[in-house]
Amino acid sequence: MMASIHGELSRLAKMAWRDITRSEIVLAHVFLLRLFYFQRLRRSFRTTDTEKAFPVTVQHNLKSLRKRLNRMLLLISPLSVLEKVDSGSRILVIGPRNEWDLLLLHKSGFSFSRCTGLDLISYSPRIVLGDMHVIPFADGEFDVVLCGWTLSYSADPQLACREIARVCRKGGTIGVAVEYFLGDEQAERQATGGYVIQDSRLERRINSVGQILELFPDRGALFFSHDAPLKRTVPGDSLPSNCAVLFGNG
Repeated sequence: MMASIHGELSRLAKMAWRDITRSEIVLAHVFLLRLFYFQRLRRSFRTTDTEKAFPVTVQHNLKSLRKRLNRMLLLISPLSVLEKVDSGSRILVIGPRNEWDLLLLHKSGFSFSRCTGLDLISYSPRIVLGDMHVIPFADGEFDVVLCGWTLSYSADPQLACREIARVCRKGGTIGVAVEYFLGDEQAERQATGGYVIQDSRLERRINSVGQILELFPDRGALFFSHDAPLKRTVPGDSLPSNCAVLFGNG
């Protein structure tokens, strides 16, 4: 009897902790505490580089290490209502910069312990230091791969997308999003603090759902599409439009 009561109390405590930590206010404090603990106390902050990324990639993202950006919800919200994914799904986030995207997944009902990030910068044990052009995971290791606002930093998006499709299991789900941008170099300099993210190695900016889907020739069913309907761009628009899409892998 006592074992049964203890088990039930343990279950209720876990449920209460799960519900509490899905409050955005609580999550914001968890985010900052974990950042301070791993970066300052454990001194686990590391960076790496890749010739497939544009030179300013790490510099640009270091400026926003403490920011909590909710734009990934454009992919997470529709993902959370798909019948084929659940709290046990293994999720890889490409280029999260910090743990906030992983905590947003937790807030939306996914298991934090089943979510992994991959980035050129990392302070967290949940974020693997690595290159999206050579993803250090086995074929089909994840049920879901999300690549939000990261392809813009790639000089070889075709290779990155082949790697994304490789580590996502067949029948799994892939989500990709990019910021809508008209491609004016002067505008980009103003928006990013005096430098251009992309260079001449990339002939055109990925700027639509159609261009994203072209990079995945073996994709499956389309689940969600958001093709920058308001066509807001920078500079001048504090909230530029975004292109986002969720689809099946193979």
